[in-house]
Amino acid sequence: MVPRSVKIVTHAKLWAFVAVMVCQFVLFEAGLRLAGGSEAAPAFQRLFMTDSRIGYRLKPGARTRYKTASFDTDIVINSSGTRDEEIGPKAPDERRIVVLGDSLVMSVQVGLQQTFCKRLEQSLNRDPSLGPVRYRVINAGVQGYGPVEDWLFYEHVAAAFDPDVVLVALFVGNDAIEAADSAPHLGGGPVLPDVRPPTVNQPFAASAWLRRVVRRSMVLQIVRLRLMLLTQRFGASGDAGVERPLTVYLPTPPADVVRGLAVTRDCVSRIAALASAHGASTGVVLMPARLQVNDTDFANLQAVAAEHRQTLVRNAATDRFKAALAGLPVPVMDALPPLFNAPRRSEMFFEDTVHLTPRGHQILADALAQFLRDSHLVSTPRSSPVVNTGR
Repeated sequence: MVPRSVKIVTHAKLWAFVAVMVCQFVLFEAGLRLAGGSEAAPAFQRLFMTDSRIGYRLKPGARTRYKTASFDTDIVINSSGTRDEEIGPKAPDERRIVVLGDSLVMSVQVGLQQTFCKRLEQSLNRDPSLGPVRYRVINAGVQGYGPVEDWLFYEHVAAAFDPDVVLVALFVGNDAIEAADSAPHLGGGPVLPDVRPPTVNQPFAASAWLRRVVRRSMVLQIVRLRLMLLTQRFGASGDAGVERPLTVYLPTPPADVVRGLAVTRDCVSRIAALASAHGASTGVVLMPARLQVNDTDFANLQAVAAEHRQTLVRNAATDRFKAALAGLPVPVMDALPPLFNAPRRSEMFFEDTVHLTPRGHQILADALAQFLRDSHLVSTPRSSPVVNTGR
């Protein structure tokens, strides 16, 4: 039998070890936050505010400088709560295009004028065939949004911008998972802040909450990155499988991906119906993941999947989103071909993020301009949408 005094000493040493670890974590976290360069940095987090209708959104009037080893960007949020210039009243000759989406649309990695939204705006306004109108492309992307948040943001905020065209940019790499996790918010009740802990009434909230906790901690972000690098380098055994967002690329998708695709279709249908009621048209842009464009990225992830006795189908996510949206009265653009077929396609994305470089934004803007013309979304002020056949 272990003497009581020994137990006390052992417990004291354990608590002392825990205390030291907690102090080290706090000091490390504080140092990294002061240095900035992460979404978890206080300066970046101040761009956001809670909103009971959506969960969170960009804070009107907020601004920050976001600097990492790869980019240095000034981010300014206008009084309407979008990363764009002031919107103001709509002029008689003005045609507005609102682009909904996540961080691929918000694009904090590049200056505002380098984003595909502003480059698309410039392209349309240089085209004399579009008539004597001025196009305004409004960047309504918000970091971390999925299809459910896109719908809620459009319903409660962006519809007031009086768009002529609504473009829904779906990121095929994780929007099915995001939609499945956020599906309970479609019920119409208040949405709690995104930092909430999971409860028994939120069956898909646990993994989403954990991702958000990691996203808010710079230390945990670094730990997660190191673990991913180690996994990619040395592989892993067992049946745990690939990361959850990558399951959309498996030959047979899991149930939550299938559910998320159905929720995505519902959200796009809601957006299109509300836009049509206001006299606007809707289009969808399917944004590929970096692994679909970058050969090295795909090879690394495929090797990791193989260690788990699994395989990835490179463009399965895009194909599944196309199938899920088939039959809706909206034209759908696949952004993969222009990015994949462009010269020097390895330069389309930053090396340390999944986001587009300035070159990638330009390629996407050019393709979007052609898509809008071909689908007649910009040929007349209030064009009739083209039905997506899914082919």
